[in-house]
Amino acid sequence: MKERQTIIYIISNQRSGSTLIENVLSKSSQIVSVGEAALLSGHIHKTGPGSNWDWNCSCGESLLECDFWNRVYKKMGISNPLEISNTMITAPRGQDKHTQKLKNDKVKSLMNRVYNAVFETSNCNVLVDSSKFAFHGTSLYKDSPFNFKIIYLRRDLRAVSISKQKWWKRYGGEDKSLLRFLLSNYLHRMRYSSILRSVKKEDVYFMKYEEFFENPQKILDEMSGFFGFDVFEMPEYMELNNDHTIAGTPNRFEKRKIKYDDKWRSTAKKHPLFNTLGYILNKVG
Repeated sequence: MKERQTIIYIISNQRSGSTLIENVLSKSSQIVSVGEAALLSGHIHKTGPGSNWDWNCSCGESLLECDFWNRVYKKMGISNPLEISNTMITAPRGQDKHTQKLKNDKVKSLMNRVYNAVFETSNCNVLVDSSKFAFHGTSLYKDSPFNFKIIYLRRDLRAVSISKQKWWKRYGGEDKSLLRFLLSNYLHRMRYSSILRSVKKEDVYFMKYEEFFENPQKILDEMSGFFGFDVFEMPEYMELNNDHTIAGTPNRFEKRKIKYDDKWRSTAKKHPLFNTLGYILNKVG
């Protein structure tokens, strides 16, 4: 009897380390990573997040030219990937909820086909999807044909806020204070925690970014038992090795030593109200 294939779906806020965790897991010979699969249609049509790397696969080719993804499309029975118009499940709002539900059901079916084709193409039995979006992930979790598990990754709200502000300014965003980022990220955490209540506790692996760096090998060993892959040695570097991932932090294109970066703390200390409130919100949330 064929072993049931496992999906590891990472839920997190942006700038919380999901690309790092996905990259670490991808170093197992049993695991294939697709990056943020929810953004597949955007990368195919070159719309939405991804302009910084021209919406290309991490191999450098476009999603229309990448050999790996073209084999996935073929397994799906799709001759023209431009037929893939939507890969994001969104929460129904307003009066037309029934129509949105039908659209979401269609996307759910499509994403399961994508997962199945990736399994067949890679010959791996564990797949990592670091799409981050809680509603999207928990919708896929419901009645999944796969052994669907979730990593809920959280990082210090102050670190996330400082990192977001930095990237926001880099790409010409309006001037926003750290306090605004902090409160927005706290509300994001509360919303995601609420959505995750629909998932069985035994199917969620809770991880704090900071605790991961205290003993990476120990956390990796714990995950191997939780998700059912063999123990392997914690990699020293975050790097791409014949990967075909979508989206993620632009830093993933550079080979980087895996280590905890606490430079954000010096910035936080320069803003006492932000620093103190962030400390409190981390404790209560």
